[in-house]
Amino acid sequence: MTDGKTWGHCQHAVKLSGGEITQVPVLEALAGLCSNCLGSVELPDGVEILWTVLEEIVSADARAGALASAGEPWTWPAYARALEEAARHDDAAVRSLLLPVLDHEELGAQAWQALRVWTAVVERSEDALASYRAAAPSAASTTSVTAACDAVAADKAVHEESRSLGAAVGGGFGYGYGRPSADLWAMVRRAWCMAREQGRDAAGALEFATSLVCREWGRARVRDVSALPLPAMTSSGGYPSPAAWADAEFHHQWHAFVQRWCARLEVALAQESAGSDKQQLLLVGGWPLTSPYDVDLAYLAQYIQIGPRVPWSGAGLRVNSYEERRQVSAAVVLVVPEFAAERALAHAEGQRGRLVAGSVLDEDELTDGDAPDAAVLGAARTLLRTAYPLLAEDLAEDGPRPRPSVRVREARGVLRERRSGEQPVHWAPQRKEDSRWQWKTSFEEGRWIWVPDDSADGPAGQQLRELTEPYLPHGVMRLIVETGLRSAASLHTLYGTLTEWDRRRRRLLFTALGTQHQVSVPVHRIVGLTGDRNRRTHDSTLLWEEYAPPAPHQYYW
Repeated sequence: MTDGKTWGHCQHAVKLSGGEITQVPVLEALAGLCSNCLGSVELPDGVEILWTVLEEIVSADARAGALASAGEPWTWPAYARALEEAARHDDAAVRSLLLPVLDHEELGAQAWQALRVWTAVVERSEDALASYRAAAPSAASTTSVTAACDAVAADKAVHEESRSLGAAVGGGFGYGYGRPSADLWAMVRRAWCMAREQGRDAAGALEFATSLVCREWGRARVRDVSALPLPAMTSSGGYPSPAAWADAEFHHQWHAFVQRWCARLEVALAQESAGSDKQQLLLVGGWPLTSPYDVDLAYLAQYIQIGPRVPWSGAGLRVNSYEERRQVSAAVVLVVPEFAAERALAHAEGQRGRLVAGSVLDEDELTDGDAPDAAVLGAARTLLRTAYPLLAEDLAEDGPRPRPSVRVREARGVLRERRSGEQPVHWAPQRKEDSRWQWKTSFEEGRWIWVPDDSADGPAGQQLRELTEPYLPHGVMRLIVETGLRSAASLHTLYGTLTEWDRRRRRLLFTALGTQHQVSVPVHRIVGLTGDRNRRTHDSTLLWEEYAPPAPHQYYW
């Protein structure tokens, strides 16, 4: 900790003098450091890693403990959030962080101890998830309740009555811009679903829904008498004022609404029948299911995930912000019972591409172990490629020292012929700085495309170094790559941003457009890279498309 950032507010500032480095025990110092001094603390090699791992351990253990001690109600939305925060997602990163410290002469023993503690925390997290999953409502119950709600929600009358009652109290009951802040039908549906999923009978569900609505609407006052539904349920006589009558009428109206539509929900629930529990694959977009709009799909979080997460375009996804879209713009493949897949597909019918049904699995294709059957894994990968064509698992199967395929070399040759006549000699000593920036601008705007060499001794590597230094390209990039297994590969154009160029490993780190998903693409799979000026200034849900070579008359990319 050096002098110059203390501002005299830190208890350790008096020990600093003349730019000298003062060493103090970390645990004693951090509690007394002011915010200005905290940024100037430097931990020795290895200690910072252990400190970071310790923070991860404490945080993950606290989350596991909170989940283990959670009481009723056990809900699938809460489980979906806990699953997303589980220690399993940080396991690989923590182990990789500890790896260089395990053989440290002084800190090795502490690093091994931290690794053992972290392993125990991961196991505790998994046990807490399993216990919560067992206590949560059954899948059959949840899907039946969801189907009943969807059936009643299809009736326009319930929404019209809910809107009219909301409009009656819309003047001063927490309403902005004339719209209700709490929808009556949404409250009734949520309360009835929760009560039924937790095992309450029809009377208990009605009682719970009435009490929930009463807390929200019990003190509401009518602001617009003309918005009250007709015919009136109470006589206007015996009330001291028209306002008092309107409040009493409103009270009877929303009570009748709750009773009437809870009864309709019970009728719809009685008509639901259990479906087949045979297993099948289901592609789920908008993962994780933690959005407020995913309450009726969150039960899918309990099922086994096959394969990795992949980017997803999020078309039609209901989110509140661009950052929320980035967080849920992923897709996974789950193994779910057939009845659960059918109910989920029916519920998400209006969300294009949100759920995609895969193949039905035979019993001999399912194994009790952690590793899925090869046929199941292959089917899951095929389904994942419909969401995003490039999988890291496909790249890993290329083998050591792979060479570009004939398809890639031919596509590169076409692009070199169609490329602009501008000579890419801007890294030569005699180049002008203005010319170099013009070349980079042409690249970022899509008027010049970078094409890798077919051999390792060409100039393309130096070109890309010039294009990515001292800063990475701005805006959206188009990356043309060979996707799929080499035995059945094809060419696609991926849209996103360039995160890093690893010259030593000859790999591009590419982030899919509008997501947080990064993929490492080896150069032997790359056909070309260029900017996309049409998507530089606005968000786009297009993540990829099939590659079409440029027309013969096209002068530049």
